[in-house]
This record gives sequence, C-alpha cells and structure tokens, in this order.
Amino acid sequence: MKKSLFVLLFYTMIIFAGSVSANTFTLGAPANAVTKRANQQTSDFIYKEFEEFVKVIKALQEKYVEELDINTIFTNAYRGMMSELDPFSQYISPEELEELKIETEGEFEGLGIEVIVRHGLITVITPILDSPAFKAGILVGDRILKVDGIPTKDIAIRETVKLLRGKPGTTTTLTVLHEGESMPVDITIQRAKIHVNSIRDVKMVDETEKIGYLALINFQENTVDDLDKTVKELLKQGMEGLILDLRFNPGGLLSAAVGVSDRFLKKGVIVSTRGRGPDQNILYRARRSGSYPDFPLVVLVNNGSASASEIVAGAIKDNKRGLLVGMKTFGKGSVQSLVPIREGNAALKLTTAKYYTPSGECIHEKGIEPDIEIPLDFSQMRELQVELSAAKIGRKAADKEKEPPLFKDLQLEKAIEVIKGMETDGK
Repeated sequence: MKKSLFVLLFYTMIIFAGSVSANTFTLGAPANAVTKRANQQTSDFIYKEFEEFVKVIKALQEKYVEELDINTIFTNAYRGMMSELDPFSQYISPEELEELKIETEGEFEGLGIEVIVRHGLITVITPILDSPAFKAGILVGDRILKVDGIPTKDIAIRETVKLLRGKPGTTTTLTVLHEGESMPVDITIQRAKIHVNSIRDVKMVDETEKIGYLALINFQENTVDDLDKTVKELLKQGMEGLILDLRFNPGGLLSAAVGVSDRFLKKGVIVSTRGRGPDQNILYRARRSGSYPDFPLVVLVNNGSASASEIVAGAIKDNKRGLLVGMKTFGKGSVQSLVPIREGNAALKLTTAKYYTPSGECIHEKGIEPDIEIPLDFSQMRELQVELSAAKIGRKAADKEKEPPLFKDLQLEKAIEVIKGMETDGK
C-alpha cells in the first residue's frame, strides 16, 4: 500500500513537471535555446521539490514514533501552506465546511466571537452582540492566551476555534489579555446555541424628531430582506432620519454588504475588488431601483466594525450619503473565496482580492476614520457592551420607564445630535 502510494506520487511528480514544460512551449513563441534552458530549469526545480515532498512523507510514515494516517499528513501539509499566507486563508475540511455553511445561515454553537491570528496570538476581532462571550466581557482586541489552560500561541486558528466550540451548557475558561492591560485575566464562559439575526435592535430614539435607530450586527444571506422590512416599518412610523449602528459588526457576505449599501445609494461606486486575475477585478455600482428615500443618515462605527461593515461605511462616507460617528474601524479589507478542492467536500478559504472604497482607498490594516470621532476608554467600552446586551428588539416605552438608567451611550447621543443638525440643514 505504502509502496504504491509513493509510486503514484513519483509519477504524478514527473507528469506535473513535464506538463509545465509542455505548456510553456505551447503558449509561447517558437522556443530558442534560452527558452528551452529556462523551461528545463523550471522542470528540474519542480521535480526536485516534489521529490523532497515524497521523501518527507516517506520519513513520516516509516520513522515517526506513532503510525500516521496518510490523509492526516496531507491535511496537515495543506494547513501549513495556508497558515503562512495571512490570518484569513485556511484549509477547510469537510466537517469544517459544513460548519461554515451553517454559520452563514446565522446559527451555531459556541461562545460567539470572531477571531484572527495576529502576531502569533489569537486576537478577537469582535464579540458577537448578545453572545455569551459578549456578555462575559470579552472585548475587541482581546488576545486569547489560553483556552482551558492550553496555550494558543502559534497554533492554527481552526484548532483554536475547535477548542472554543462545544455543546451548549458546557463551560470554558479563557485567559485573555485586554488591549492596553499588562496582566491577563481568566474569564469563564458558558457555551450556548448562537442565533445571529442580522438586526439586533430597532426603535425610534427620538419620537419628536422622528429619528429611527437600527442596529445591524452581521451580513448574512437574508440581511437585505430583513433590512427592507425594518426600514419600511420605521417609515410607516413617520421616520425622517436614521441612525445605522454597525458597532461590533464583524462583517459577513460581500454580496450582503453590497446589497445594503445599494439601498442607501441611488448612484455611484459601492466598492471595488482587485486581485491577480480579471475575474477578481470587479466594480460594484449602486442602482436606483429599490433605493430608500434620501432621509438624513448617520452610521455608528467602532474598532469592532470589520470587513463587510467597513464596505458599507466606506460607501456611505465616500459618496457623501451620510456621516460616520464613533471610532476608527477594524481594518479588514481582504476578500476570501471558497475554492473547492475535493469534489466539494473540502475547500480552501483563500484570500483572492482586496477591496477598495469608492475613493480608491484600500483600508486593509488601516481602518476607516469616522467623520466625527467619539473615542471610548477601556471601562466605557465594557459598559457599552453591557448597555447593548440589555437592549432588546421591540422593547416597549413602558418597559423602559421601569428599568434603571443604563450606561450613557456617548456615541449614540452624538449621532442623535448630528442627525438633528442634518435635518435642520435640510429643511
């Protein structure tokens, strides 16, 4: 069995090296001596690399202290290739692929945090609003040093995600280092079934001025439809201005971000993507069909607003459709595509392009600056999470009067002040 495997790899290596040489001759002009020599060098290089790869596999199978399954060896090799590229490219196994599909539908089991690898450490992009992690005090930028005592430094992100996931009701203890702090703390969290609805909260924040408020917390397949229903309901209530809250929104589907932006814009560029191939160079433009009325618009953002939410924020800002209030966004400006590699049962989540705001700015690892900055310190960010966790969809005014005063949301208050000024200017 092992021998036949190595024979297969060996002949695959020869065929692959030969095909590169043949393709080079076919696509190019008539080969001269220099071209032939270059092709031969390319073939020799590829041949040697494959030969070394076969030797490594053979050594692992024959000499490692424990017997290794060949599929495990290949899977680990794929993961290693991806881990050296960027924090977002990953090899997705069949099991993980199924989980990923479930996540885009808005339901999964675990803690409710979006993470990446940054400087070798698992770092929180943002905790999902109303999730166990959010309520327990996990903050944007937290570095997760350990999961139940297991160090996370330099381990693959998918392995860490497996540690974080688990059955509802089970608990896990995270050792985290908050941004700006010098001592880590242990936070114990009970896992739950996470139901992520695109819209977390909707209400009229000022009945007199007819100012609506809508908190969008991710971008899923049904986000645009949910947004249409909600805005329609607010307009029925007489809404004349809207505050769109994208704080702690980690992103999601590019198509959903484009669709949401399109609703607020009648014309202009929404976003463009640029990659190595022509199929990755796409310009997305707004269409007049389906657009909302030109009511005054303020978008709330913070350092937990990432990816798809930054596309919306950038489109609104650059097209001068509204104003951004809050803090600089996270700065995830890369596009990941799912590339099937095993008859649809496994895939690569591969960074294939970067996206650019309408002004041509690539905000990757930079973020988007708000028009009006309202910074929050560590304690204020923590209290804001408590405030947002307490907010419920459709909470009645009578219920609010019975509740004790909550944290003063300085960013929301500023947004209300700004939108009142915009309404005055427009009248």
